[in-house]
Amino acid sequence: MSDDDTRTGVSAAPPDLGTLHQFHGVQPVLPVSDVSRAARWFRDVLGFELDFMAGEPPSYARVKKGDGSHGDPVYLRLWQCGTREARPWRGEIVIHVGKDIDGLHAAYVKRGVTVIEPPASQPWGLREFAIREPDGHVLRFCGYL
Repeated sequence: MSDDDTRTGVSAAPPDLGTLHQFHGVQPVLPVSDVSRAARWFRDVLGFELDFMAGEPPSYARVKKGDGSHGDPVYLRLWQCGTREARPWRGEIVIHVGKDIDGLHAAYVKRGVTVIEPPASQPWGLREFAIREPDGHVLRFCGYL
């Protein structure tokens, strides 16, 4: 704090740590009952690729979608917690899609994905739909109108 700030009682703004340290992504961790099964589901049903799987037997994995050509890739980490808890709402992850949100929805329906909200245009300028994956997490896919 400068002498002027001390006298007026106004403190200087803290540094923007996100810029200073170059924050550049978030990788949510989803607790799952079986890492191998969850990784296969994300790969085979939702079209993600397996980025890594760790442990023997596997207890941690990461799946990825996207190559950076249309924004940052989406990474999800899968953590073996051993049980499925039947909670009505465990959390939600929003995944932005560059085009054809309705086509993605149709493809997931054909693959037997549990859709909990069909595609709808929202007043905030997005078209979105939501699914529930086998461990109860909600994944909301959205694209700009």
